[in-house]
Amino acid sequence: MQTLKMLVAGAAAMLAITGAAHAAPTARLDAGVVEGAAQGDVAVFRGIPYAAGPSGPLRWRAPQPVKDWTGVRPATANGAACPQPHLSDDPWAQVGPQSEDCLFLNVFAPAKTPKAGDAVMVFIHGGSFIRGSGGVPLYDGSALAKRGVVVVTINYRLGRLGYFAHPALTAENADAGRLGNYGLMDQIAALQWVQKNIAAFGGDPKKVTVFGESAGAVAVQMLTTTQAAKGLFVRAISESGGGTAAAAPIRGTPLSGEAFGASWAKGLGLADATPAQLRAIPVADVLKPGPAGPMVDGVMMLRSPGDTYRKGLQLRVGLMIGGNSHEASLVGENVAVAKAGLGAAYAELLEASKAQPTKAGAESDLITESLSTQPSRYLAQRNAALGPPTYSYHFDQVAGSDRATAKGTDHGGELAYLFGTRADKEVWDDEDKHVSQLMGDYWVRFAKTGDPNGAGAPNWAPVIKAASPYMAFDAHPHTAQPTPLEDRIEAAAVAVAEKAWDAGR
Repeated sequence: MQTLKMLVAGAAAMLAITGAAHAAPTARLDAGVVEGAAQGDVAVFRGIPYAAGPSGPLRWRAPQPVKDWTGVRPATANGAACPQPHLSDDPWAQVGPQSEDCLFLNVFAPAKTPKAGDAVMVFIHGGSFIRGSGGVPLYDGSALAKRGVVVVTINYRLGRLGYFAHPALTAENADAGRLGNYGLMDQIAALQWVQKNIAAFGGDPKKVTVFGESAGAVAVQMLTTTQAAKGLFVRAISESGGGTAAAAPIRGTPLSGEAFGASWAKGLGLADATPAQLRAIPVADVLKPGPAGPMVDGVMMLRSPGDTYRKGLQLRVGLMIGGNSHEASLVGENVAVAKAGLGAAYAELLEASKAQPTKAGAESDLITESLSTQPSRYLAQRNAALGPPTYSYHFDQVAGSDRATAKGTDHGGELAYLFGTRADKEVWDDEDKHVSQLMGDYWVRFAKTGDPNGAGAPNWAPVIKAASPYMAFDAHPHTAQPTPLEDRIEAAAVAVAEKAWDAGR
């Protein structure tokens, strides 16, 4: 019966979306009908709720179903972004109005849909788990949708609203066990919504790829390592998410999520807070700086993602993973990051890096390598060892207007190329346009088939058990091989990470 409903919904949507060039496209969802906007050969639906607003009594609870609506719901404006501090005016931070009622998503669908259904790409934005929104213009999915995929961009709870533990919340929810990682629960709820509703936009729920950048890439890694997401997607793309981060436990240590939560509440005068008192705290106080991020909760997340890959316990899905040439920009070129990430091997590896530094310099290079490049490579190797198709990349393209002065591609610098949403301040030359076209094509082909190759593009060799080649994205993309120095950096970074994982962090 469920299959029949999906087929009927898909057929109705194909008629509605096919006529998008002549009338506003509509789609019938499990909660009601939405009406989007026709933008050329793409149908765009914005601000669709995928879960109930997590405010009031629903704050710090697992996402709840959306209430059905009657009539046709307009879907032409982004829903509110999740509450967050204003810390940047960069393109990725243009989030618009904010509200605790923020669990919305956007859909970009080809106006013409094949009978078999399009592959689906679900994007999880970055922002250190405290900022961002799926609705910022940088993440407009139109250019990707024109290649024949349905693109979904999502919001999820951020900061202390999205990642928070407290003994009182644990006590009220001891049986269910879904605690702390509310942002992760939101992402899973969005993927469940996709399974139920994407056929209404011409998408195939059996061909879902989840992709994300920065914190969104870490979220992708978390999704590939939780059984709660099993069956919700078949491929994953992790952009600039590293791979050796260690998450704090939710309870049991002085540095646990519960301990931080209790200390924070005590600072607000709530030494013995009840759940009702916690949920009554003004949003402005919840947003004040303090530790907030994913936790090992024992139910949704059993261990740090990299540790799960080490043990070979990740979901068996195709994986594309990599980062940019100047990821050191993320941490302000802070050498302490590399020292912590490489441990006792740092000094020796720094001297070796001085033999052939990039424009950024040996210290910056080592930050990038230890923070992003080699940890990502490690996950690629561990995934390839299980057999799923796995591809690694290193992005090193900079806009023509900035190429003479840039140290490399900054953290997040690949996004405009992927989405084809060049920032106004940038000037692209023919090389930039070529790389953008190739990158979008590679990502879409991977989403459709699990293999990014095709259409005469430069060959991208997969990672296999015996070797870990990667695609070097620059003006002349090509498959490259890691150097002996990179092998040494990877080994040092993994050794440090393993100690953290074994310590339960």
